Amino acid sequence: MHKWYKGNIHTHTNESDGDSDPEVVVDYFVEHNYDFLVLSDHNHLTILDYGKDKPDLLLIPGEEVTIREPFNIHVGAVGIESYVEPVYGKDSLDTLNANIKAIQTANGIPILNHPNYKWAVDDKMIIKSENLKFFEVFNGGTHANDLGDMRDGNKKNTDQIWDSVLSSGKLIYGVATDDSHHYKVFHSTFSNPGRGWVMVKSNSDSQNDILENFEMGNFYSSTGVYISDIFINKNEIRIDIDLNPTQIHILSPKITDQQFKTEFIGHNGEILSVSDDITPSYKIKGDEKYIRAVITSSDGYKAWIQPCFLSD
Repeated sequence: MHKWYKGNIHTHTNESDGDSDPEVVVDYFVEHNYDFLVLSDHNHLTILDYGKDKPDLLLIPGEEVTIREPFNIHVGAVGIESYVEPVYGKDSLDTLNANIKAIQTANGIPILNHPNYKWAVDDKMIIKSENLKFFEVFNGGTHANDLGDMRDGNKKNTDQIWDSVLSSGKLIYGVATDDSHHYKVFHSTFSNPGRGWVMVKSNSDSQNDILENFEMGNFYSSTGVYISDIFINKNEIRIDIDLNPTQIHILSPKITDQQFKTEFIGHNGEILSVSDDITPSYKIKGDEKYIRAVITSSDGYKAWIQPCFLSD
């Protein structure tokens, strides 16, 4: 039986630039009802044999393959079987492609992290990239610049980047992460845990099943909106928003009086339809090229539904 599994695929410990031991980081996610976690330290494969003490949390091996100046290319490596040495190329695109290849050689899934960090990667580069199927549409850390250029809009926000790439005909999935570094002080100026995650629909919480379904796009990304199910056929897309999610932390407020707005989005970011229903739906016309959806709650949280391309 398929169910949703909650996981964070981008977080740090003091094995790189985080402020806490790996055990402390893992404990946070156990206590907050996560099902799986990737410890993605910079250029370091952090491994813990934590299954005996914390059997309810699956630890998936990972790394943030980090290229700093002059390119600032950071690529998440999820499910790798060995440490990935970062590779400097002749330019940003060559560097991005080289590290994607290195991650795949280690049997990992490459994910472009925070493309707007230092404005390092734009939509044009992603379109030209090779074998990149995932990027962070939301990064809960500081300095990610997810909202783009707020002055004159000459740098796209991450949703606009996503639609530009999809409109080119390239399939790419959007993930949400917290990119957490700080577990000792909780404040908006710190990169704290619990700000973004993925919900993978899988028939088990084994690493193979989780990663297989993630690779196929059987997941949604969230900062606080939960979904009980997503139905897609040739005629309709329907989403059931979950008002009583089982994954929510016991100390978190229950979702009772929130309002929701769902936007169905198509080619070039066109808003195809807007709904305020708890079970929003969209009737497919057939000329949309692709369709994705974003749900926003009245308290500012979001969920991103992965795009589906319509066959000609």
